[in-house]
Amino acid sequence: MPIRIALPVLIFAATAPALAQTSPAAGFHRLYIHDECIGENTAQPDTCLHLRHHEKSFTFGGKAGTVYDVTLRVRGLFEPTTIEGGETPDPAHPWFKAGGQDSKPDYSQWHIDVSAPKQSYTLNHYPATAHTIYKEDFEATIAVAAGATVLVQVIDSNDRQIDNGAQGKPDRQQIIAGVSDAPLAGQQLRLDVLRVKPH
Repeated sequence: MPIRIALPVLIFAATAPALAQTSPAAGFHRLYIHDECIGENTAQPDTCLHLRHHEKSFTFGGKAGTVYDVTLRVRGLFEPTTIEGGETPDPAHPWFKAGGQDSKPDYSQWHIDVSAPKQSYTLNHYPATAHTIYKEDFEATIAVAAGATVLVQVIDSNDRQIDNGAQGKPDRQQIIAGVSDAPLAGQQLRLDVLRVKPH
């Protein structure tokens, strides 16, 4: 009996990756995007050249007609962008925005886009843009309906990005523990599923 009681807690726990694959939110678990450098930018040495768009998508599972609250651990090494409007679901994490419009398209926007209930979540909103790499590690809860399409992506309007691999600045050469043992050039996102429950 104690084992049966424990299982629902463990199924969606990030500490039980094998069981997390049975979750409706399995597509989120351990999702990783690395916006790699593909060349030097000699005009701005603390930046590098990169591809303008990276994405990963999946269909959310679960019981038809059910909307789930999905709590994710979000870890990233991002440059800032700025979103106008929208909502701040958690004032303790103001860089996480629901809705709104990108006002700085020449800085990378890291998004989670959900088709139902339709919403776009930005992971790297800041009041001002700058040549800074921000290290983020926070929990975020989003609503996702069974059968919804989830698109996790980073978009940039130009071919350069702030480079975590650059030398000589205090915000560079950072790592995401458990993801890489050494600093990686470019920018990164890692998602892990913490909890899933019907809305």
